[in-house]
Amino acid sequence: MRNVARGTAIALGVVLAACGGGSSPGSSATTNSYQGKTIQFGAILSLTGAGGVYGPSSKKGMDLAVETINKAGGVNGAKLALTTDDDASDKAQSAQVAQQLIQGGQLMALLGPTLSNSAVAVHPLAESFKIPILAVSTTGIHIVPDCNYPNATPCRFVFRDSLGEQTAIPINIMVYAAKAHPKTGVLMVANDDKFSSDGGKIVAATVAQYGITLLDTVEFSKTTADFATPVTRAVQKHPDVIFITSLGGIPAKIMIEARKQGFTGQFLGGNGFNTAVVSRQAGDSGKGAESGSAWYLNNTFASNADFVKAYRAKYGSDPDQFAAQGYAGILILADAAKRANLTFTDLAGDRTRLKDAMETVNINTPLGRFQFTSAHDVKQTVWVIAMDGNGGFTLVQSVNAS
Repeated sequence: MRNVARGTAIALGVVLAACGGGSSPGSSATTNSYQGKTIQFGAILSLTGAGGVYGPSSKKGMDLAVETINKAGGVNGAKLALTTDDDASDKAQSAQVAQQLIQGGQLMALLGPTLSNSAVAVHPLAESFKIPILAVSTTGIHIVPDCNYPNATPCRFVFRDSLGEQTAIPINIMVYAAKAHPKTGVLMVANDDKFSSDGGKIVAATVAQYGITLLDTVEFSKTTADFATPVTRAVQKHPDVIFITSLGGIPAKIMIEARKQGFTGQFLGGNGFNTAVVSRQAGDSGKGAESGSAWYLNNTFASNADFVKAYRAKYGSDPDQFAAQGYAGILILADAAKRANLTFTDLAGDRTRLKDAMETVNINTPLGRFQFTSAHDVKQTVWVIAMDGNGGFTLVQSVNAS
């Protein structure tokens, strides 16, 4: 394990140096030494509740990145410190946690929250305090740049490294339609959650482009315990595809019930599919279910292979997309901090300097080469993946997003 961490730390130093003036973190050759300082970040994550299948993975990825960077000498000599608080997947609690983090210390930036439903409360708050916040899992509509939607003014301090559903879902549908030519579909969507309802809107706006007729839209509450009735309504339409836009354990429950009722068609979904927890829950019933992902486990480029190796060594299991995005989030903030010429005496000014540096990030991450668009969103490859029936995923196709 010691050798794995050392090798990853060396690779990370090269990544950060490539964007920060040619020297690795902690090197005496840097123009602005932060020696003896601490750069403090805060994360608002759903470690429990409906988002509890995603948040713990994000935390593990972030913790690994902080540990790796600090072992490599930190950022211009400064150590990173990360405080992570659970919002229990509750919108009001998420805003409360964010406010406590912002007002309770010398945080340079925030990461999170896990769910889009919480982001609509947290991101405008961060914007009002002028503290950079990086979304590492929120994929809904109006996350960036218009976090104060319907206010037309772009949010200057809100960024996202998580692939938006407005990119991922249409690409997923395009890829499946090209190979299977489905004619009909039914949409199953949670109607009381922003992430889920946003995904449903995207599906409904996309299917006709690929010759798919939506036979029905079956709405349900995210608190639904027994899916026999809504699934029966969907299955009785005899669709080629069931589209599922929901989070937590719901997609797996729908797949299991649909197979039980004899459905033999395809499941297509969104970001709610993209964790091993959901794939394991679905088991054989989910085999072949496809989604567009920001990341794929078996990508062999060095910045991913090193991450996967280190994650396995630390945690004894494979990472998922949410761990990769959390890890990448810390790399992004560390690279920006390295180049921001932080003063550590002017917190408000340092937050603005960090925000400005984030806009020009250009580094290798487990997600691939990473940059922000002018709208603070991510432009990256989309990895269309399929559940393998055993708790993992196989790669269907990679698509370069335009």
